[in-house]
Amino acid sequence: MNNYCRYKIILIIIGCVCGTAAFPQITRERLLQFISEEKNNSNSGTIDFYTRLNYNTAWIQSNNLYNRDIFLNSLKSSAVLGLVASDYPIKYIDSLNKGSVPLLNRNDSLDAEVRITGAAIHFYKDVAYGNIKPFFGYNELKYMPDCRNVPILLADFIATGKLRLLLTELSPPFPEIILLEQKINWFYTVMADSNFHEVIIKSAQVTRNNKPLVSKLHQLGLIIFPDFKISDSLMKVKVKEVQRQFNLLTDGVLRHTTLQELNIPLSARMKQLRLSVNYYRWLYCLIQNQSVIVVNIPAAYLKVYQDNKAILEMRIIVGKQSTPTPTLASSVREVILYPYWHVPDSIATKELLPAIKRNPGYIDAGNYQVLNPSGKIMNPYSIDWHALSTSYFPYIIRQSTGCDNALGLLKLNFYSPFGVYLHDTPKKSLFGLNRRYFSHGCMRMEKPMELGHLVLKNNMKAIDTLEQKGCLRNRAPITVRADENMPVIVWYNPAGVDSTGRVLFYEDVYRKFDWLKRK
Repeated sequence: MNNYCRYKIILIIIGCVCGTAAFPQITRERLLQFISEEKNNSNSGTIDFYTRLNYNTAWIQSNNLYNRDIFLNSLKSSAVLGLVASDYPIKYIDSLNKGSVPLLNRNDSLDAEVRITGAAIHFYKDVAYGNIKPFFGYNELKYMPDCRNVPILLADFIATGKLRLLLTELSPPFPEIILLEQKINWFYTVMADSNFHEVIIKSAQVTRNNKPLVSKLHQLGLIIFPDFKISDSLMKVKVKEVQRQFNLLTDGVLRHTTLQELNIPLSARMKQLRLSVNYYRWLYCLIQNQSVIVVNIPAAYLKVYQDNKAILEMRIIVGKQSTPTPTLASSVREVILYPYWHVPDSIATKELLPAIKRNPGYIDAGNYQVLNPSGKIMNPYSIDWHALSTSYFPYIIRQSTGCDNALGLLKLNFYSPFGVYLHDTPKKSLFGLNRRYFSHGCMRMEKPMELGHLVLKNNMKAIDTLEQKGCLRNRAPITVRADENMPVIVWYNPAGVDSTGRVLFYEDVYRKFDWLKRK
């Protein structure tokens, strides 16, 4: 064996025993030089981090290995935070701590130092902003969360010896996030138990003798102890509660719909929670210091958030499965009082035209008007309706204002290529239903005037006057500019939290998340 081989073996042994302490201390000048040489491979966050630390090391030398232990423990909590452990180099850092990955020279140490920093910035950004952003069919806002300077905060918490507190500092103080994380933690604890197994409930009996039902109620967090001696009357109460979580009829009866939801694997519910909590992390920065309208399609529900709380909530009606409401990110620019409803061509030709052919009086009865391509109102009795079809329809049908107008008294305009908007409706009874998927894609509001007041907060008189006068027939629409363009997010989020703090799981009405149910 030559001297070079002997020397290399000695280095490996020393590295395994002593970690990085066997090598000379890494100076600030050498770290700066290394990062400068690797600048093309280093993101701006890494550079900001080391600039803040005055180019001192954070992880690799003997005086800061404590930071590495704290960071590794934080990484190991990824699953209970709704993050994906495999996204981060947990095994690599663990191997460094155990000495099974030798750092043979100063460059190895520098490379490890910078690599851990990159991983730390990645992880803590995921904690602050989420590890996935919602998909939008149209995204005007181009919003990217950036309200926390994660590299600078990471450097400051390391410099002051408070790295252990950084997770708490970066976790958004948002009720939805806190409650979803608590539910994720419960599911994780249940699924980590050696006796855990997915439960299939076949019996519709709501009694303590229905052992699979008792087990599932425990897994969902409604019964704390799996062997709890629960009474039959309390079992019915718990079934009603689980029905509330699934947005079902709360009668305590195990119908097919309730059994179907109960038999969705807990692993699938965990995926719903993880996706949802990261969506809310993504949203957090946007709702600071401004009002933001958030429509959740599967929930058929609207909330207006500002500064970590919902300042307005309401039921809405969204698109049915055949005419789904699209996801989008835009901003409300104006409020239309007494809006016309310009009937979409597909509705005019497929739904209205057959009725008009049978009786042209349908136009007047529905308070509709027929416009030619120049915008001139036509006499409906002068048109040969039988010559028209879905492929030839050179007219625009609009519904004038009045109590029967499909858009009600108010419409919120925001740009999207889909021709959808938020609006009032004369059909209020539908808001009493749990499943509210009836529209052609637009979103009908339960409380349109309350949202109108928020959008026109400096011009509330316009909404007050509208409410006082009520529906006026054949009134010209009035356009009122919004005081500030209010962001509107229309997303497809599979879980959420109600106003009482209850975690809810929503029906996948458009079948967008079938992958959640796969193992």
